[in-house]
Amino acid sequence: MLCEECKTNEACYTISVMMGEAMTQRHLCADCMAKMNMNIATGNIKHLLGAIMAAISSTEVPAESSDEPKVDIVCERCKTTLSQFTKSGRLGCPGCYQAFREQLTPMLQQIHGRVQHAGRKPLDTEAAQRQRSEQEELSRQLERAVAIEDYETAAILRDRLKALAAKEVE
Repeated sequence: MLCEECKTNEACYTISVMMGEAMTQRHLCADCMAKMNMNIATGNIKHLLGAIMAAISSTEVPAESSDEPKVDIVCERCKTTLSQFTKSGRLGCPGCYQAFREQLTPMLQQIHGRVQHAGRKPLDTEAAQRQRSEQEELSRQLERAVAIEDYETAAILRDRLKALAAKEVE
């Protein structure tokens, strides 16, 4: 069997993607599998998502008759099509999340375990943002001090972090 990614080498790896009850398999050669592993390791999710979307959309799209033209979903805001997103792995704008909601929801659920954003939100005031930055910097300095076994400096930094945390609670 040929690799489904490059379509030249013999496939020797199988990747399975579960979508609810349906399972899709992709067959890859050693080179394409190495590229996929490299994309995962370096955080280059663009190509990985494109491959996953291609696998998912190939199983979810029903076979169409040759008489009917294929209709592609288009984001009204940036004019990105679902097929463009499937190939590139990139959305064009925030409106794409709404336009491709049906296709994205199961994929995000599968990848992240949820579809609601759960990251940090920006703080309301500039002073609060400065305080968070100061706490993060003190934490980094504390880690460095502990790593080089400078416990006196680490104790001072720990106390400063506690004082900042107490100020935050007030």
